[in-house]
Amino acid sequence: MVPTIDTVRYSYVTEILLDSQKYVYITGPAGTGKSVMISSLLRAIKEPRSVDPVDIIFSAQTSSYTTQTSIESKLEKKKQFCFGARAGRKVVIFIDDINMPLVEEYGSQPPIEMLRLLVDKNGVYDRKERFWK
Repeated sequence: MVPTIDTVRYSYVTEILLDSQKYVYITGPAGTGKSVMISSLLRAIKEPRSVDPVDIIFSAQTSSYTTQTSIESKLEKKKQFCFGARAGRKVVIFIDDINMPLVEEYGSQPPIEMLRLLVDKNGVYDRKERFWK
């Protein structure tokens, strides 16, 4: 990646927001380098900041189940119903093309709704045993 004034600026602001554990949503026209900038930033801060990145690329076929299992597979089981980052580390979930999942007949996009639940309520339901985790 060739650094420009804008990529350095956006990387800096994103890094500060990640350090303060804020959610970051970057938007812009296709082909402007958003994904490359975030991937490059996550690689750069992986060891110095003890970050474990989770990369998920949404498509029209992405389901809420695959999204949930992708996230859970990268987390460590702390207690019976509690998952989190490995000791001394942070997890950063990078979702590329977030608006790609198909809109269902009721107007929602289930993978995005699952992410909203995770962000708003800090957890999800176990799909087999039906308990909150």
